[in-house]
Amino acid sequence: MTFIRSFILYTAAIFVAFACTRPHGPAPEKGVSFALNQYRKQHIDSIQYHIELDIPAGKAGKIIGKETVAFRLNALDSALVLDFNVDASHLQEVRVGGEKVDYQFVNEHIVIDAKHLNKGKNEVGIDFIAGDLSLNRSEDYLYTLFVPDRASTCFPLFDQPNLKASYQLTLKTPEDWEAVSNGKLRAKTVENSKNVYRFGETKPVSSYLFAFAAGKFFKETRVVDGREMTMYYRETDTTKVNRNRDEVFQLHEKSLAWLGDYTNIDYPFGKFDFVLLPSFQYGGMEHPGAIFYNEPALFLDENASVNRRMARASVIAHESAHMWFGDLVTMDWFNDVWLKEVFANFMAAKIVHPSFPEINHELRFLLAHYPNAYEVDRTAGTNPILQQLGNLKNAGTLYGAIIYMKAPIVMRQLERKIGEKMMQESLREYLKTFSFGNARWDDLIGIIDKRSPEDITAWSNVWVKTPGMPEYVSESGKLAQQKDSVSGRVWEQPLVLKTLQNGQLVFPNNDGTGYGYFKMDTASKAWFFTHYGNAEVSDPVFKGAMLVNSWEGLLRGDGPGPEKLVNYILNALPKEQNPLLVDFLLGNLQSDWWVFLNADQRVAYQTRAESEIWALLNSTKDKGIQTSYFRAFKSLALTDDGWQKMQGLWTGKLEVKGLVLSEEDKISLAYELALKGKGDGKAILKSQLNATKNPDRKARMQFVIPALSASEAERDAFFETLKKEENREKEAWVLDALTYLHHPLRAQSALKYLRPSLDLLQEIQLTGDIFFPTRWLHNTFAGHSSREAAQIAQSFLKEHPDYPYFLKNKILQATDLLDRSVKLSTTYAQKEHSPALSQQ
Repeated sequence: MTFIRSFILYTAAIFVAFACTRPHGPAPEKGVSFALNQYRKQHIDSIQYHIELDIPAGKAGKIIGKETVAFRLNALDSALVLDFNVDASHLQEVRVGGEKVDYQFVNEHIVIDAKHLNKGKNEVGIDFIAGDLSLNRSEDYLYTLFVPDRASTCFPLFDQPNLKASYQLTLKTPEDWEAVSNGKLRAKTVENSKNVYRFGETKPVSSYLFAFAAGKFFKETRVVDGREMTMYYRETDTTKVNRNRDEVFQLHEKSLAWLGDYTNIDYPFGKFDFVLLPSFQYGGMEHPGAIFYNEPALFLDENASVNRRMARASVIAHESAHMWFGDLVTMDWFNDVWLKEVFANFMAAKIVHPSFPEINHELRFLLAHYPNAYEVDRTAGTNPILQQLGNLKNAGTLYGAIIYMKAPIVMRQLERKIGEKMMQESLREYLKTFSFGNARWDDLIGIIDKRSPEDITAWSNVWVKTPGMPEYVSESGKLAQQKDSVSGRVWEQPLVLKTLQNGQLVFPNNDGTGYGYFKMDTASKAWFFTHYGNAEVSDPVFKGAMLVNSWEGLLRGDGPGPEKLVNYILNALPKEQNPLLVDFLLGNLQSDWWVFLNADQRVAYQTRAESEIWALLNSTKDKGIQTSYFRAFKSLALTDDGWQKMQGLWTGKLEVKGLVLSEEDKISLAYELALKGKGDGKAILKSQLNATKNPDRKARMQFVIPALSASEAERDAFFETLKKEENREKEAWVLDALTYLHHPLRAQSALKYLRPSLDLLQEIQLTGDIFFPTRWLHNTFAGHSSREAAQIAQSFLKEHPDYPYFLKNKILQATDLLDRSVKLSTTYAQKEHSPALSQQ
């Protein structure tokens, strides 16, 4: 887009902002348009919210709200627009300066005529009934989740990230409920048999970061190295809580102290609490002063692997890093949402690595980021790291593996390019310059470009602002970039190549740092797997890089084919003791097994796969690796013998030395036993339900059980319930159920659900949280590998040529493996004529 055209479009957008908010002009559009965002940013500041909510017991009652919004206004040329994304019946009264005024309620906005306002200070009072969409209500607790634009689904406000405000909250709750919010608790009293919690004024924060939780929580307060913290949680297993509690507190304090040293800025928000929620939609959410977490990710089982323990440390470090990167300095508009996420990941790695010297961190970074980034970047639906966003209502569609997985790879490249010292100095300047304000990626690039002799802007334009991934082949002992999808684009990055046997064997990107598809020849791949575990193939990073190359090769028809890969993996596993590589091998095995092997091919390998994984489960001494083998066995087992082993583990009649099964493990075993249909599934599930002690896990199980029914009619009826928004409130429960509805063993009967699931996608994007549309699609299509399933998705897109761009991309991403499985079944059938059952 040329500069002149950009200027014309920008000018038109600003004109629309004026036009759409004039008292007698066209109504503002739904959501927050970029034009409205820009207009309000220019004319409104010094915002303060005083909010009072009266919360009844249970989840059905109305939450009555009152609020006062104080702000300064520097122009009266337009009506005032507040955002309130609810039905009109939720709005009861609007006052300006204490006097009731007329208003318009249009397209999820409260529009107040400028004649009621003053240039300078204004105060708007609103009585309302809170919307439920973002309140995540259960019978005995609730919590908010306002990212990216959901605060307006609860109460009226200016719901955009660059209008930071202070919040004062009062919550009235049932008498046996606890409550927590961003601000420090100033007073707790009892009025009319209800608790009244009054929280102090917060520092300026963006609307998506305001939060509260209330309900029946346990809580514990600790002072760790002089810092007071309170943990709120729901877990009823006191042994599990006691096993994890000290570590959870220490990990938070360690992260905050490290970040204060690195940034040269002390923790900026004073109070620090965190809330653990049993079915939380994300790993964590960075509300300043009240971080929310997925409870099972922090309260680990007794036999948690080092990878799980490191993942816990990483998510705590990630959310702690957000206090500076995202909360103290926030993106100006949600197209830069990746910026806060990449720095949270980037800092988390620096914080966590020294505490896990037994982990090869280069290998972990490779396996944790590259395959997941490629999973999107190889598809027709990929997107740049920095995306365009015309309306905040679509901001949730920006999230995904490109932000969370590719962006950290790119940030590591940047640090290596400019050096660790310059990176730290640049980030300190960035945080100091924009503290309690907003910034863009280009603001940071400008800071770095002033310090660096490199052309960082040109580098950023390729890596950050264009989509896709480069492809490389070996030519004359060097790696050459193949013709790119964008004319003249060069992916500037350091590349390495390892050769053996006088250059006859070639291993591209052997250190795993280069990003892209590195094509390997057949002879080199065969040699690699044949010598796996020998001295020549002992370096873990080299092994990881070649395994990534091989998987990418399979997906592109460059082999090894699905059957050969199963054989290679089963041969490699007994030689591998690195838990990261074991997990990656097992993950590839299960994906290959269910997506690329057909039923006959699985039968040919079934006995061997079960017996060898069972043997490794019993022989390994590492508890974490043992857990990985247990989960893989549970996934793959189909024979009568395998089913009997699972049943024995579930009943406790069969024990594996060292393997400790949690309540979650027992539930998942019951699910697999019922799914695989060799016993009385109903009786198994009923028995497990009765044995489950934790009330949250019991409620989740009750929801999922119909999706496991042996009766297709019952499964059909369950799917019909998902069409109603209220039955999708517990998103984690829905995703569990979709996994079993669409399991490969049930794929044929689940074909009928695919088109209705696609038809629901736009509604799900509007009513669900940010990751839900992607996960809805993934869990719907992940179990399918048939031509019929692929055709359903293709027909849907063909019938909807004007389908929203962001959602179309999500469909293309979710169906990429399905499409490849259909296309490659012919390719590999020609290469492999019979099962490779040899142990060679």
